[in-house]
Amino acid sequence: MKEKTIERLIKKYKEGASTLQEEQVLFDNSENSPSMMDAWAAFINQNKIEVPRNLNDRLWDSFQNRTTRKRRLKIKILSAAASVLLLIAFFIGFREQKQLSYKEKEVLLNEALNMFVDYEQEIARESIIYEDEQIIIYTHLE
Repeated sequence: MKEKTIERLIKKYKEGASTLQEEQVLFDNSENSPSMMDAWAAFINQNKIEVPRNLNDRLWDSFQNRTTRKRRLKIKILSAAASVLLLIAFFIGFREQKQLSYKEKEVLLNEALNMFVDYEQEIARESIIYEDEQIIIYTHLE
């Protein structure tokens, strides 16, 4: 390679403006370059690491796993919070009703029975014409 081309590539490399292909050309032809670049090129060539073939797939899978884990965690937290809120709503909404004493129950029962006294008297004035399992026909006596 021409010395001017190598110097131009070295200058671009030091400025950080070289492409990967230009750097590869520079390091492959390092025997024609000045001595300080020769040592650097030798270091680069010895410490080259090849990129695994499925690196992109593995990285994408790891990103997907992280987002999936975050999503699952959010769902678990939200469902736990909803369960707690539901339990609180049940406890507040369905508090144990006030227990009535025996006397209070008896008074309520008597009130209910007194409501039906008038109804029984009204039925006594009516007579049954036809009675079946499903139908009862009354007549009203006045």
